[in-house]
Amino acid sequence: MMPPIPMPTLSLPFRPARQPSSSIDEDRGPTAYAMERGLEPLDYASSRMRPPPSFRRLVKDLSRPRKADEARELLEARVPPAVVEWLRDSIESGDLWRLRMAARPGASDDEVIGSMLAAAQMWEAERQQVEPPEPEAPDDDPDDKKGPNP
Repeated sequence: MMPPIPMPTLSLPFRPARQPSSSIDEDRGPTAYAMERGLEPLDYASSRMRPPPSFRRLVKDLSRPRKADEARELLEARVPPAVVEWLRDSIESGDLWRLRMAARPGASDDEVIGSMLAAAQMWEAERQQVEPPEPEAPDDDPDDKKGPNP
C-alpha cells in the first residue's frame, strides 16, 4: 500500500478588506469636505503653471461673449500704455480686424507689440487730421466782453 498523498494547499497572499481612503463623501467632493471643516480647499488649477495666452488667442476671445471681458483685461495689461487708447477704440467700435491684422499668426509677442504701436500711431495721426485742435486766441476770452456803455 501506498502512503497517503498530501493535498496541495493554495497559499494566497492576505489582503485586508478594502476601506475608503478618506471619509469624503463621493457625491459632494473634496471641496465641500474642506469647506465644512473650515479648511482651504485645494486649488489644483493654480498648482500648474500655464503659459499666458497668445495675442492671437486673446483677439479671438474678444468675439466670444463669455471670454470677452477677461481677454480685454489681459490685452490691456500686456500692451504698452501708448497702445491702450487705440486698443479700447478698436474693441468698442467693433473693428476687431485691426487687432487681427496686428496679431498675425506665427508672429512673436515683440512683433505683435511693434505692429500695434505702428497701428496706434497711424490711428492717432488720422484722428488728429480729422479733428484738428482749435487754436485759442488770447483776445477771444468770452468773460472779458463788455458791451458799449451808453
